[in-house]
Amino acid sequence: MKNLKLLGYLMVFASAFLCVQCTSDAIGPPGADGKDGINGIDGVDGVDGSAASCIACHSNEKRDPIILAWSGAKHAIGGSWARGKSARCAECHNNEGFIDFIETGSVNPDGYGASNPLNCNGCHGSHRSFDFETDGNDYAVRTLDAVPLRNLENIDYTIDYGNASNTCANCHQPRTDAPTANMDGKFLQTSSHWGPHHGPQTALLEGLLGAYSTFTLVEAIPPVQDAAHRQGASCIECHMGGTTDGSDGHTWTPAGTNCATCHPGVPFEELKVMPDLIADWEALGAILETVVGQAIIEDSTAVGGYIPVFEDDGVTPVPVVGIVHFEDGEWHPQVGLFDLKDAEAAWNFLYFYEDKSDGVHNPDYAKAIIANSLAAMQ
Repeated sequence: MKNLKLLGYLMVFASAFLCVQCTSDAIGPPGADGKDGINGIDGVDGVDGSAASCIACHSNEKRDPIILAWSGAKHAIGGSWARGKSARCAECHNNEGFIDFIETGSVNPDGYGASNPLNCNGCHGSHRSFDFETDGNDYAVRTLDAVPLRNLENIDYTIDYGNASNTCANCHQPRTDAPTANMDGKFLQTSSHWGPHHGPQTALLEGLLGAYSTFTLVEAIPPVQDAAHRQGASCIECHMGGTTDGSDGHTWTPAGTNCATCHPGVPFEELKVMPDLIADWEALGAILETVVGQAIIEDSTAVGGYIPVFEDDGVTPVPVVGIVHFEDGEWHPQVGLFDLKDAEAAWNFLYFYEDKSDGVHNPDYAKAIIANSLAAMQ
C-alpha cells in the first residue's frame, strides 16, 4: 500500500514538471520591433482655452468692488426706479425695460409688473468677440450703436461717441423739444414735468437745444461739438476712467485724476465750481418765479386740450405767477400760457438744473444760454 502511494506522488510531480516545461518553451524570445507608422497631419492651432482672460473680469475679486460701488450709485438707488412699471418710462427707468428697448427698439406696451434698478445685465450682455488680443475687450457692453435724440420734432440729430458712451446716451438725453409758440404767439405749457426731462447731459455736451429765438444775444452761442469735453473726452472716459479703488468707475463720479491731463495743478474741487455762472442761474430763477402768465383749464374740444381762463368779464386773464417755482427742495415748471421769451428763459434754466453738472459738461455753452436768458429777462 505504501508503495502505491509513493508511486502516485511521483506521477503528480512529473506531470507538474512537464507542464512547466511546456509553458516555458511556448514564450520564446521576443520578436523584432515593427516599422513606425506614417506621421499624422498637424492640426490647426486653436484659441487658448485657458480661463485666465475670463477670470480677469469675472472673478469675485474683480466683481465685488464693482458691485459695491454700483450699490451706492444712483443707477442702483433712488426713487426714479419706481416709475419703470409704466410703458412710457420703462425704457430708462426699469432694467428689463431698458434691455427690451435696446434689443428690440420697444418696451412691453402693457408695462411691467415690477421695476428694477439698472444693474449689471442691463448695461452688459454678450461679448461680440472673444479675440481680445485682436479686437480688444468690449466688456460685453450691451450696445455701441450711435443714438438718435428721441421724441424731438424740431431737430434731427444722432449722437455717436464711437465707444461705450453711446450706451449712456440712450437715456441721458432730453426727450423734449425746446419751446415754440403754440397758441396765439405764446407758449401753452400744460405739463408739471415740462422741460428737458431729467437727463439732458448729452445734449449739453454736444451744445444743443438751448432756447434763444426771442433773445437779443449778449453773448455768442458756441458751435455744436465745440466743447473741449466733447472733442477730447466722453461719458466713459470722464465718469468711469482714472479710478484706483477697483470699482472701475461704477460710482460714475468723475475721478480728479482724469482732469489733471488738461488742467494740471488745478484741484479737482475748484474745477467743479463756476461762481459767476451759478450766480447768474440763481438770479434767473428768482426772476422766473415772478413771471406772470395766464391760468389754463382742460377742454377736450380745444387744440392741445387746454384753454386760457378769463375773469367774469371774459377779457381780463386770470393770472398765474411763476413759470417755475421751488418746492420741496426742487425746481418745477408751472402750467399756464406764457410769453415765448419767458418760456425760453425757463427752458434754459431747467436745462442747466437737470444737467446736474453745474455747467461742467459744456461750460461755454452753459454760460452763454444762462447769460442770454438773464439779459432777456432783465
